Amino acid sequence: MLTKLLEPQKIFRKSLQYIVNILILYIILILCIGLAKTVYEMKILLNSKPIGQTFAIVVTDILTFLVIIELFKSFIEYFESHRFRLHSMMDPAIIFVVRELIITLYNLLELVGQLLIGFGVLILCLGLVRTMAVHLSPRDFSS
Repeated sequence: MLTKLLEPQKIFRKSLQYIVNILILYIILILCIGLAKTVYEMKILLNSKPIGQTFAIVVTDILTFLVIIELFKSFIEYFESHRFRLHSMMDPAIIFVVRELIITLYNLLELVGQLLIGFGVLILCLGLVRTMAVHLSPRDFSS
């Protein structure tokens, strides 16, 4: 009776492994297409707009691409460990907030104190949550 229960679990794990491998290939394809699109748009922008405007768009595109890479790295880590780790999910969030801060600072002519304080508090909170997630890992409490 126990062997009958183990076989569906084995089939499920093997199927999940194939699905994850296909998803990883899909993620690699998306990253390659995203990189090609970013480089292609950069070439068009350099030929059509002044360097100041082009630089702002290129920086935004590259920072967005870095956020996507971090997000996909978190997905890959989930596929390998079969569970979500809070600290690995916080990395894309922190990078996204830093991306927004850089873009906001670059586009603003005049800095607003409340905006800087808000970004600072948000980054501090995300960093604190990530640090706590690393130091208070569930494996420390399971033994």
